[in-house]
Formats: sequence, structure tokens, C-alpha cells
Amino acid sequence: MRARAFPAARRGGAASILLVACAALAFLPAGCASGGKHKKTEPALPPAQVYQTAMEKMAKKRYYTARGLLQGLLPRVPPDDRDLLPKIQIAIADSFFKERGQLNYGEALNSYRTFLTYYPNHPEAERAQYMVGMSLFQQALSPDRDQALTNQAIGEFKKVETIYPTSTFIPEANRKIVECHDRLAEHERLVGHFYQKRKRYNAAIDRYRSILDKYPQYTKADLVLFDLGSCLLKVGNRPEAEEFFGKLFQDKPAGKPTARARKLLAEFDREQRKQARKDHKG
Repeated sequence: MRARAFPAARRGGAASILLVACAALAFLPAGCASGGKHKKTEPALPPAQVYQTAMEKMAKKRYYTARGLLQGLLPRVPPDDRDLLPKIQIAIADSFFKERGQLNYGEALNSYRTFLTYYPNHPEAERAQYMVGMSLFQQALSPDRDQALTNQAIGEFKKVETIYPTSTFIPEANRKIVECHDRLAEHERLVGHFYQKRKRYNAAIDRYRSILDKYPQYTKADLVLFDLGSCLLKVGNRPEAEEFFGKLFQDKPAGKPTARARKLLAEFDREQRKQARKDHKG
């Protein structure tokens, strides 16, 4: 009986020794427990160096990576740093804008506006104001949908010249205003065409007149002149239809709308003569 009990007792003793050894190791310093090797924490890079690395990532179009570096850098820069801090903040805004997409343009808009709130007199402020307009312009919907953001963009582009009268961004802002007006005019033309197709000619005429009055630089003015003249013929107003067709003949003498307008006038005159003969016989 004793011979059989001895191995069991021996195994129990070995287990106890192992537990004691593990407990002792738990109280050793980390370096001793791992064989004496202690991993050192790498010192943080200087903020200016991290910023430069982020700009290099931006240049390679790695906007998400660059933004991560910049956002991680913000807490390390003192709030009163008027040199590096604004550079970081506008670079974050640029990273959102350059990455594109509706959500990113929205984030860019908020970031540029925040920059202007804190640094309205910074050398980059005039560009930030222009980019506020661009962020809205990029989010604006197609001409067949609501144009509220297009109107907001116009207001922001106008601020470039109003707030920064010597800005080099004024010419580009003005070009964007023209593009915005073109988009608004196209929206009105589509609405007018909607009425025209449903034979609500007077409603269409009002829309088309408004376009010619409000957006004289509209790039599709020839289509408006043609549709306006066509609607005026439909309501029997040939003299005024001929007036608008005359502008079309002068502006685009070789265009397809011009050829169609001449044909419509000729058809209208034939119908009028035919009707006159019927009335005379009657």
C-alpha cells in the first residue's frame, strides 16, 4: 500500500513547487521575467517633424494617413502656437476636401469655417474663405434638384472679394459665381421645359423670361430663346416670338435651334394663311 501511495505524494509535491515558482516570477520586474530584455518606449517625434511627414503623405495623395497624423498632433501643440497650429488645422481641412465625397466635403466645410473663426487674419484665410465656397459648390445637387447649396456657395464666393479685396482668389471666385449662375439657370430652364411639355405655356414663358433677365451669361441661352419663341407661337404671339427668334438668329446663326426656329415660323405662317383662307370662304 505504501509503495503505491508514494508516487502520488511525489506528484503533489512537484505541483506545489511549480506553483511557488510561478508566484515568484509574478513579483519579478518585467525585464527579469523576459530574460533581462526591456523594451524601451520610442521618444515622440517633434511636432514640426510630424507635420512635415503628414505633408509628404498629402503630396502622395494618402489623405487619410496624413489626417491621422495631423489630428494626433493637435493635442501636442500648445493652444497659443500661432505658427504651427493654424497650419495643422487648415491641412486637416484640405485633407478632407482632396479626399472627395459628400461626407468629406461636409467635413471640409466645417473645418474651413472653424479655421476662419480662429484665424480670420491669417495669410491662409482668404484661401480658406474661397474653399468654404468650393466645399458648398461640390456638395450642391444636380440642376434638376434643389439648389439651396448653390445659392449658399454664391454667397461665400462673394465674401472673398468683400472681406479680402486684394485677394488673388477673387478672379477664380468670380468664375465660380458664373458657374453657379449657370447651374441655377439650368434649373429654371428644366422647370420651364416641364411646364412646356404639359402645355402650360404661360408658366413656361414666365420661367424663360426670368432666365434671360437674371442670367444673361447663361451658356444655354440659345435653347431658352428657342423654347421661349416656341411657347409664344403656341399662345399666338408671333411678333414677340419673332423678336426672341431674331436674337437667336443673331447670336447663333448656324446653330440647330436657329434652323428649327426658322422652320417653326414658316409653319406658323402657313397655318395662319390656311386659317385665313378658311375664314374667307366661310
